[in-house]
Amino acid sequence: MIGLSSRLAISRIRTNRSGLDVLAILAFAVTSFLALTVAGGTSMFVDRYNNPPQALVDVVSNSEYEYWSAQEFAQTYVFLAIVACAILVVPILGLGGGAARLGASGRARRLASLRLIGMTGGEVVLMSVIESVVLTVAGALFGSLLFALSLPLWQFISFHSSPISAGEMVAPWWVNGTVVVVILVLSALSTVIGLQRVVISPLGVARRESPKALKFWRVIAFAFAIVLFIVASQTFNLRESDFMVFATIAGVLVLLLFTVNLVGPWLIQLIARPLARSSSPATVLAMRRLVAQPRDAWRNVAALAFIGFIAAFMAGMPVTPDDPIFNLQVKDISTGTMVTLVIGMVVAATSTLINQAAFTVDRADQTVALTRMGTPRQVFGTARYRQVLLPLVATLGLAIPLGFLAMATMTAATPGFTIEMSGLTGLLGVVLFGFVLCLAAASASRPIESRILTADYRRND
Repeated sequence: MIGLSSRLAISRIRTNRSGLDVLAILAFAVTSFLALTVAGGTSMFVDRYNNPPQALVDVVSNSEYEYWSAQEFAQTYVFLAIVACAILVVPILGLGGGAARLGASGRARRLASLRLIGMTGGEVVLMSVIESVVLTVAGALFGSLLFALSLPLWQFISFHSSPISAGEMVAPWWVNGTVVVVILVLSALSTVIGLQRVVISPLGVARRESPKALKFWRVIAFAFAIVLFIVASQTFNLRESDFMVFATIAGVLVLLLFTVNLVGPWLIQLIARPLARSSSPATVLAMRRLVAQPRDAWRNVAALAFIGFIAAFMAGMPVTPDDPIFNLQVKDISTGTMVTLVIGMVVAATSTLINQAAFTVDRADQTVALTRMGTPRQVFGTARYRQVLLPLVATLGLAIPLGFLAMATMTAATPGFTIEMSGLTGLLGVVLFGFVLCLAAASASRPIESRILTADYRRND
């Protein structure tokens, strides 16, 4: 079974008939590269906590405020790195899961044929999992190579007034090994979950079930998280808070971002439902797809929601009095936020591309049927653009105000801090990036759709 599945996967990669396998390898490579980078950055801050750089010791000793020692100051960076890691893990692993699910339902016809010749359901699932793992290993190897090539570039970035060396970004071997194992396990689990949406019967029939409408409890959970974050922030003081207060605020912030993933699909479904009654065929087609699959639509733009939040948060960075410790902290937070933003953009670009490709393949039967009924091809193109633009507008409309709120509430209890909207240019750039990215991803899936429409096959093949 393992040998057969591996040969099939390698053969599909070589032929690349649909292009999905190459996209999956690319997504796994980006996932591995970013996961190793995040793990290496966290390891770097842990090492600097154990052995503070001399530049940090000098800054702390020259400060007139004796809030922390150099090691205590470095400890806050460890915690902030863990928080950033926890926030980044969701979109990064989501990208890996999307890569594993890429084209799962598109393989339904082949998997059904295997059931027809006598293979059991478990054997079919196992074969698909092995194929996904082969793609994951290929992507992980490529991603590890990219990570190794990127190490010298970190010398141009500084924390604690000290540049990062290439060796500092390499986590211990067991950490990197754990990262790769987690990605492999995620690939296997995501493949199994993806196949549950397409149940293969022994007669070769793929049963597709429409998801239920999303419930209002998601909004209640989101509102509760906002109130909890505002209340918790009233006791937060950047100058006087200890480690436990930082931990509490960060935990509530992670909870808030988690509830954004809950309310996002509900918001998309809410906006798309009335628009589905439009007189425009393209709008009707796009909105009905969004109403039927709001979670998939959200998954397509979830990474953009993350970078929109970070950009808005960064745009309102506070100005501190002339104190070297806090000036260094704000500078390093800005640097860390920018690095996080870049990682988020890479995740968003890759995630949007593979999700658009997966949507196109999953809707192949519907597209072919509508074409044979006389639907012009330009309707599909217009629907594709509208299907990505509405979730984008809804996402940024939710994430950007939330980022401003988070920054304002976190600094409100710190005397002497003033908010200056100096990052509005960067925020505008993020919004522009989001629109360009979605339009580019929609255009990139056009060749796949054209290949589907020009394929000559009979329904019973």
